[in-house]
Amino acid sequence: MQSSLSKFNILEEEVNIDKIKSYADLNGVPIISDQGLMFLLQMIRVNESINILEIGTAIGYSAINMANISKSILIDTIERDSKMYDLAIQNINDCNLQDRIKVYYADALNIDLSLLKSSYDLIFIDAAKAQYINFFEKFSKLLSPKGIIISDNLMFHGLVEGESHIESRNLRALVRKIHNYNLWLSNHSDFVTLFLEIGDGMALSKKK
Repeated sequence: MQSSLSKFNILEEEVNIDKIKSYADLNGVPIISDQGLMFLLQMIRVNESINILEIGTAIGYSAINMANISKSILIDTIERDSKMYDLAIQNINDCNLQDRIKVYYADALNIDLSLLKSSYDLIFIDAAKAQYINFFEKFSKLLSPKGIIISDNLMFHGLVEGESHIESRNLRALVRKIHNYNLWLSNHSDFVTLFLEIGDGMALSKKK
């Protein structure tokens, strides 16, 4: 009986996740790529991460997938867009994960760190690309000694490598900031970073 119930719950979780992904596809909501998600989840398993901080909730897709790895995982995630925040809360509740995923409605750059946990095993940065350096500087203070920081979208649809061909000045400025973040990470005095051509480009940073 328990086995059948367990299988039903797993199937229900998969249906909910598929619905969230379909909504994102239909409405142009940026969510992590399949390849990027597989890497992120694998790093959580390898690093045995329990306390996770996510910068950029969107509609809760990545947070829900991370929480589904283990019932011991606790996630704090920050979202500044009211519509995304409301959808994330709804999706998290639909997946019965409201006890393990806490969504903060705030601009990550302005949130008071005292509201968060004092230490995280993994920090996932996937929010406003122009602010990645500021996010890293602010939240890396909360990283546990053996923790990791994963940054997503570092190739920005391949545009980072072809910046000179971008006609839009605003887009070119954004791509330049991502490029600068990559350079800044690679030369960081306190972290060593591995850059990976996974999904739309990811970086894995650990304290030296």
